[in-house]
Amino acid sequence: MTARRATQQRLDPLGTLAAWPLSPAIASIVLCYSVIATVLQQDQIQNILLATLAVLAMAAAAATLVIATQPAHSPFGRRIHLIMAGFALLGYVCEQLSRWGANLLVQDDFGPVCIGFLLLALAPYRPWREIALSGAVASVVAILITVPQTGSYEVHVPVAVYAIVSVTQILAPTAAGAAYSRRIVRSILAWQTDARRAIVARTEEARGQMARAVVEQQVSALKSGVIPFLAELLDRGTVTALDIAQAGQLAADVRRTLVAEIDRTWLDSVATRERSALAERGTPGLLVVADPEHRATAFRAEQRAATAALIGALCAAPGFDPHSLVVQITGSTMPTPARPAPATLTQPLLTLAKPTKRNPATPATASAPVDTITIQAALDLPPRKVRALLRPYLGVIRVVFANVRVTVRRPSLTIEFDGARDPHEAGPPREAPATPATPAGLRAKQPPRQVR
Repeated sequence: MTARRATQQRLDPLGTLAAWPLSPAIASIVLCYSVIATVLQQDQIQNILLATLAVLAMAAAAATLVIATQPAHSPFGRRIHLIMAGFALLGYVCEQLSRWGANLLVQDDFGPVCIGFLLLALAPYRPWREIALSGAVASVVAILITVPQTGSYEVHVPVAVYAIVSVTQILAPTAAGAAYSRRIVRSILAWQTDARRAIVARTEEARGQMARAVVEQQVSALKSGVIPFLAELLDRGTVTALDIAQAGQLAADVRRTLVAEIDRTWLDSVATRERSALAERGTPGLLVVADPEHRATAFRAEQRAATAALIGALCAAPGFDPHSLVVQITGSTMPTPARPAPATLTQPLLTLAKPTKRNPATPATASAPVDTITIQAALDLPPRKVRALLRPYLGVIRVVFANVRVTVRRPSLTIEFDGARDPHEAGPPREAPATPATPAGLRAKQPPRQVR
């Protein structure tokens, strides 16, 4: 994600959840101020219907802000931004039309102040350029409405003063919101860059230690069976039919262990961790992970963290059945226009790259891989408590994934969400190496693996 399109909500979903109470507070200020200003200045109102529509439009803008910024409706998109700004501008226009010819002061109009506060509230949710552009458009509208009414104002000053006063009430909070959005996004991106560099440096340092640890672990496993068997053969100097059968059994065990380690993904590690936590609490359970094509390996770091946190919350929830959790990842495709990329041995011909300015997309369409994650569990809680329990986790899930679907039918809970992968950067799912017991071509037809 580039700095131009980045927002705090997409880069730091948890921090944005902590800032959500500001949205209802600002919405309350906007609604109360518009109502109070209308009541106190009713002697200036020439059209009661337009004045009522102005208050209702501001209320709609405030309600849009509160509803769209809730964790259950994240992320806050551009369309919602335009809807909220449209309601606010409509309220401002209706307010001015209801007082046309009888408006005595510019600085006591609630429209500019409410627009400025609403744009200020978008700081954690929208890019700073969009906030600034919305403020500029609203300022132009304010100038076009304010200047023709100069004859009705009781304070006689140059026309430019009226325009400056009306615009300042919009631009001041808008500039604060845009500055906050720009600063926080740049800080988060800089922190992420430094963190990646530190991770790379740390990985290089720990690679040798990790390799030695793996070798020592494998040697320890061999010492328990293979090495004593070979030592006995060397001492005895003869090989019997029973020794041949035992050697085959030991080789099969070693191969099975190596294949199991290769098949293991971060999702399996999460399930193992939660199984251990359940056992420590005295409720051992069976957690099923169904990912035969190893699609979990394509998840980004934030997607892995959000999924792991959601699984951990389910396992720690009251009323959770420890034998009911099933995590399944399936793959599908969706058409997307793109340009053909050169075929390779590891990349099918249908896997296409993103269009660029230098290489525009052709009319052909490709199939972009989409991973659908389905989490099923049993929670013996009322649906309202289940949604309240999962609300912060789902707020993050909705930011890093797409098409989140939650179905609660006590005690059953089903959560589905999609993760679209780049068809050019993400290759095909990794397959385990072929073995006599598990052919690579039949791997996708195996039943779900269970973490025991």
